[in-house]
Amino acid sequence: MKEDKVYQSRHLNDLLKENVYQKEEKEHVYEIEVDLIKSNPDQPRSVFSESSMNDLVESIKEHGVLQPIIVRPDGATYVLVAGERRLRAVKSIGMKTIPALVRDYNKQHLPELALIENLQREDLTPIEEAIALRMTLKKLRITHSELAKKIGKSRTYVTNTVGLLSLPETVIESVNNGTITMGHARALSKIKNKTLALQIHERILLENLSVRETEVIIRNFTQNQESISKNRVELLERK
Repeated sequence: MKEDKVYQSRHLNDLLKENVYQKEEKEHVYEIEVDLIKSNPDQPRSVFSESSMNDLVESIKEHGVLQPIIVRPDGATYVLVAGERRLRAVKSIGMKTIPALVRDYNKQHLPELALIENLQREDLTPIEEAIALRMTLKKLRITHSELAKKIGKSRTYVTNTVGLLSLPETVIESVNNGTITMGHARALSKIKNKTLALQIHERILLENLSVRETEVIIRNFTQNQESISKNRVELLERK
């Protein structure tokens, strides 16, 4: 890094502004060696669209990196805060440096920063978002309601999204690759019996069921189970 500067700590109220690059007073854009930048361990994104990445690579080849990434100093190196896709694209091209803003964020804010940056900029898959939300809840030790306020969502949205992680692995893979929708996944996540969830998931794929049709199947099964349980209780009471 070619210049020295004093980094100012920023608070959670500033985090929502990170999706728009605004150069602050006395803030510099540095050309930092990509080898000195470590991935954010709290980065929730694990799936990167190949076509989207190819488009970004071609854009950077032609125009360069138009928007700096954001990093946090960590000794002689840096931890990535925002700009995972840009950093990956630059590395794939073989560029040695990347423009970056260096901001001295507190470590405890990194999970939230990574979450917000991805939610607002890169469209996480539902499962990646669920992982990010759960991770943020755990690391920041906040409630579903508190997190919902931070990201501009409802408490129900946070709870339902995190609930997707209770799905069987096969169903989670289908959500990630887009074989079934978020609506299908949300309906399946209401089923406590994982074997049944897998069976209905298989029907969704084989019969190309809509979300509404899936919900009807689950509702009918639930009602039947409740009826069976009620009959069993009545039989026991008669004995």
